[in-house]
Amino acid sequence: MRVVPAILGAMLWAFAALPSADEARPVYVEVSQLQANEYLVKWKIPPVMAEGREPAVELRYSDCNFATDISGEARGRPAGLIGRSLYRCDTDLVALGNTLSVELIYRYGNPALSSLVVFKPLTGDVAQLFSGPEQTSIEIPLSTSASAVAKQYTVAGIEHILAGTDHLLFVLCLMMIAGTFKRLLLTVTGFTLAHSITLSLATLDIFRLPTELVELLIALSILLLAVEIIKHQRHGAKDSFTWRYPVSVSTVFGLLHGFGFAVVLQELGLPTAMKLPALLFFNIGVELGQLGFIAAILVLVMVAKKQIALVATHQATLAQWVVYAMGVCSAYWLLERSALLFS
Repeated sequence: MRVVPAILGAMLWAFAALPSADEARPVYVEVSQLQANEYLVKWKIPPVMAEGREPAVELRYSDCNFATDISGEARGRPAGLIGRSLYRCDTDLVALGNTLSVELIYRYGNPALSSLVVFKPLTGDVAQLFSGPEQTSIEIPLSTSASAVAKQYTVAGIEHILAGTDHLLFVLCLMMIAGTFKRLLLTVTGFTLAHSITLSLATLDIFRLPTELVELLIALSILLLAVEIIKHQRHGAKDSFTWRYPVSVSTVFGLLHGFGFAVVLQELGLPTAMKLPALLFFNIGVELGQLGFIAAILVLVMVAKKQIALVATHQATLAQWVVYAMGVCSAYWLLERSALLFS
């Protein structure tokens, strides 16, 4: 079976995602217990929202009262990109085993931002809670179970890969180069094993690369594959190293992409008592999201070829448009990230 992800929808999706590739940074909220009944709430919001449209960030519990907004903003108003507030409660919630709730109030709508809430108690392990854009009220359990960690980090891995447009475009390039289903399976396996290694090394602080350099090289990897595909489409040549050994290429570039996945996991943090399980389930989530993307593309291609005469008739032309779209996106990211790296 030939893998032909040459569909117009993929091209349009690639162009639509151009300005927001891998904007996987969540709304970061940190809740620190300063005393038995006193909590400091700090937040950092990605600069993707216009000034004044940021969500309000509040701590909710019946016995807790807003003491002061250290950032100078009134309660319930846009929080600003960076700020902090102090809350005092009538009881020691940790001692009673109760839960707090962080509320994100989007008065102008949420532009698909996920959230990361970090809770730092006076004693015990730090708790991390990763939530999708649809959840604006995040409860902070004052004890974290193994099942909760598994769910949180699996979901975080799935959401990250599906939000990482550059990673998905790279996988789409691999699908086009692999050709047959068997070669695709081997190519994706090499990519998976490689990025799992560097994801683990970087997350566990064994070896890291600068984030800006990693993002630049990821854009370069997509551009190089897009050029290879265009050369093949124009001249039909398959004598390059990429076409002869796609598994080796996916493995080498997979090592690079693993450092990109690690950036998000480093922002999420790992629970002190369950670092390895959290790392494992995040990686599982990434793989589930990646396999889901591949399956969706294959299904869309099969359906489009059977149901839409234009796709079946102009398959080669549509494939060229898709590759050119990916090349334009990756070139844009390469220039943007180069400017950021060398500025």
